[in-house]
Amino acid sequence: MPEAKLDHAVAKLTDGSEVRIPWWRIGSGRAGETLLVIAAQHGNEVQGCESIRRFKELCERELVAGEVRLVPFANLPAVRHRRSHINLGSEQAYGDDEGHNMNRTWPGVADGNDTERVSYALHEAVVEGCTRCLDLHSWSRFTATATLAREEGLSREMALVAGIRFIQWRPATPNTTGATMIGALFNNSGRGSITIELAPQWVIREKEVTLGLRAASNLAKLFGMIEGEIEQLDGPYVQFGRDSAEEAARKHELTAPCSGLFVEAGLETSDHVSEGQRLGHIIRDDTLEIVEIVSPADGWLWQYGCFRADCDVALPPQHPYAAEGDTLAAVMEL
Repeated sequence: MPEAKLDHAVAKLTDGSEVRIPWWRIGSGRAGETLLVIAAQHGNEVQGCESIRRFKELCERELVAGEVRLVPFANLPAVRHRRSHINLGSEQAYGDDEGHNMNRTWPGVADGNDTERVSYALHEAVVEGCTRCLDLHSWSRFTATATLAREEGLSREMALVAGIRFIQWRPATPNTTGATMIGALFNNSGRGSITIELAPQWVIREKEVTLGLRAASNLAKLFGMIEGEIEQLDGPYVQFGRDSAEEAARKHELTAPCSGLFVEAGLETSDHVSEGQRLGHIIRDDTLEIVEIVSPADGWLWQYGCFRADCDVALPPQHPYAAEGDTLAAVMEL
């Protein structure tokens, strides 16, 4: 049976210290693809770490071709810092990265900032020799778990077997700085990659961990690395291009008709809802009247709950008090 071997990518930081990023290598002893599964590029996005641990155990039992390389704590300094990036302070916005957003630094810089040095060490030790990539992230609970992929080539093929309800197609973007996302690093070189956002951040939930494990397993089956049938989801994929006319036509965004406290109705993102179904209510802050919020269409909850920018790093933007016009939900038609 294949056996996982522990190794480390070693980065020398700007203060002269070293950080050792642990990773597993599992070889089948037979020719095939080399699949990279990586998680926690951002230190508060930890759902995929446990998905990778379980995938390791699956590969030890069932890997029949190729090799897998598994990196559960890609940005270990940020995980230890308990924030998205290693330079962030309390409730500092995600976008204030000052060059420390790890997924904008690939293939890294040997003598760059500390995040670029970690990326470089991982690229040299692990990433460069891989032929396929599954990049596991997490975004806030207010947007549904989704696959982010290109609408052509191998990335599309990977997205359509991952088993995640929502697929958001994203176009290739010009690389003007020399640094890029790890998915673009693979897709631009014809190697194939998808990103999965396992919502929410900060926590580890069984449902999301299982989705991440299923995606990794399905990709391994697609590439002939594990035997068996691909486990598809029950029902259709909901596919749309990011910021596309199609998305605008199919997305029904509900905004608060008044100010007050939005009380959710026990639903979750990715749930199917019917036209007229109750999504929650607002307790008005002027008259204490109850205002019901209902779905305007049949579809799947793409967004759900009252939230604002920077809700991934601060609690006030997650507060359920809605000003008139604040978004409460978005339903995507099939």
